[in-house]
Amino acid sequence: MKKNFTINIKGIIFNIDDDAFDKLNDYLNRLKQHFSTQESGEDVVSDIEARIAELLQERINDKKQVITIEDIEQIIKILGEPYEMDENEAEEEKPSHSSFRPKTKQLFRDPDNRIIGGVGGGLGTYFNTDPLWFRLLFVASFFATGPLTYLIFWIAVPLARTTSDRLNMKGKKINIDNIEKSVKEEVKNVSESFNNYTGKAKES
Repeated sequence: MKKNFTINIKGIIFNIDDDAFDKLNDYLNRLKQHFSTQESGEDVVSDIEARIAELLQERINDKKQVITIEDIEQIIKILGEPYEMDENEAEEEKPSHSSFRPKTKQLFRDPDNRIIGGVGGGLGTYFNTDPLWFRLLFVASFFATGPLTYLIFWIAVPLARTTSDRLNMKGKKINIDNIEKSVKEEVKNVSESFNNYTGKAKES
């Protein structure tokens, strides 16, 4: 017989046994300690917690209502451990092109590369091409089906709101390293946009 705990991760309630609780708690503490001294570290940990919640939800069904230590071990294997590697170790850990199989991309509207709704940006990312071509295509077909087609895409294709969505959109694995890179890239883009806006305001 095991004790069960009720935990709240990103507003989602889970039932978890005591062994799994200890392992998950230890993992989260290591994450917080690892990112505590880094800029945007809290945002990185928050996004990792959101991804953990997604993975935990995938493991709950009508026949299985309690998270076990095996579930937590699988999740840690997916996300990876928070530790520093030197350049030599990083080269050794890097997978070869022959063995690397990228995650299948998922179509989203791109909030970081949009003029109206992000449809062109999302299609450009999905097909790995310049979104300008899709925008020109919508403009060229403006008096035919262009506006209707764009509206259908806008309604049917979700906006990439979370870090997981952005990584899925680019076909990247949702692990600690990629979440960290994505959050830092987003912070950098926001900072650059703010600086550009401030510069234009000063000029005017």
